[in-house]
Amino acid sequence: MLQPTDGGYTNGYHHDGAGGGNRIRRGSRGRSRGRRGGGSDGGGGARVSQWQHEGEEREKPAPPCTDFDTAYFHSYAHVGIHEEMIKDRVRTESYRNAIFQHQNFIAGKVVVDVGCGTGILSIFCAQAGARRVYAVDASDIAVQANEIVKANNLSDKVIVLHGRVEDVEIDEEVDVIVSEWMGYMLLYESMLGSVITARDRWLKPGGLILPSHATLYMAPVTHPDRYSESVDFWRNVYGIDMSAIMPLAKQCAFEEPSVETITVENVLTWPQVVKHVDSYTVTIQELESITARFKFESMMRSPFHGFAFWFDVEFTGSAVLPLNNGMPPSFIEPSNSYMTEGNHRKKRPNPNEALVLSTAPEDPPTHWQQTLVYFYEPLDVEQDQVIEGSLTLSQSKENARFMNIHLEYSSGGRSFVKESVMR
Repeated sequence: MLQPTDGGYTNGYHHDGAGGGNRIRRGSRGRSRGRRGGGSDGGGGARVSQWQHEGEEREKPAPPCTDFDTAYFHSYAHVGIHEEMIKDRVRTESYRNAIFQHQNFIAGKVVVDVGCGTGILSIFCAQAGARRVYAVDASDIAVQANEIVKANNLSDKVIVLHGRVEDVEIDEEVDVIVSEWMGYMLLYESMLGSVITARDRWLKPGGLILPSHATLYMAPVTHPDRYSESVDFWRNVYGIDMSAIMPLAKQCAFEEPSVETITVENVLTWPQVVKHVDSYTVTIQELESITARFKFESMMRSPFHGFAFWFDVEFTGSAVLPLNNGMPPSFIEPSNSYMTEGNHRKKRPNPNEALVLSTAPEDPPTHWQQTLVYFYEPLDVEQDQVIEGSLTLSQSKENARFMNIHLEYSSGGRSFVKESVMR
């Protein structure tokens, strides 16, 4: 908790002595990121507070921390996962640019960094002139974050709180929330819920949230090379017919979503929007289950292997927030910005309208890559052939950080169902 002193506050970091982090699990879908920041194993010395809303004080107990949550936060104690994220220049520079683009609003204000990790975004905010930054993280990486803050002589500005957003106490309202909460397929790991909790507990009316908006997209894809590498390989192995293993190979390769990089050449149609998130209004309840209908027309004749998903996040303030247009150009760089019109996605006419971090196939690669849901058997489609159906994304009952994917799709008079779990 924070201790008042003559100078304001002492650094509120406290280490709870929990065990070290687990190694990153690497499965068939590639790197697995156990996101940090939404919960912990008991709070790291942060006390449970009474939540206040619009002046009305009321008790609202924090949701329980499960064994899944504990393992999830411990995974973020491993430095490799933070190295991967920080080395993602698209990600890290987008956040730095966004923070300095909104420097006029951040300077002299109070910021909370939800899931601060090593504290790099908190330090960017301090460099932008924030009066105080509360850096909240449930993982033991908070130990290193606190040392990094000290090494950069920022202990008077950056307060590291080791605990869940649901549990830690901040005894003042905040002007800004910054968080890198996005998981694979945008919503995997459910960390957005922690941002919503921070918003509802502490953000002043008219406050700033970075990123302000997010959009998840989907599109049908063709990927014969990937299918051949995983399945057709077994037809002839050193001259031996091993095709009997192909059904098992398909299940192993395509049962779960795959995180990988594709190109625009793999995409069969224009993408459509699955979910648009407004950080200022989104609720935890609406994220529990999301359903979207889709209708695509193939732009080419090709085997249809599955659906790809990617996302954009946008860093815009309210109309009354001035941007810091006079800052050094090295901090503000043109971004590949996008807007949606109907269900489709197109270039913004003026890229300077907003700073956008994109994980689309045509944009510079990020560590999020794209998420692919493959079918066990490809479907041949003709040019202009319609592909339509519905998608439901829901939090797993086994573990709310997992995501159930239910796809119903039809094309060429045939209908199919594909179910998968992102774990």
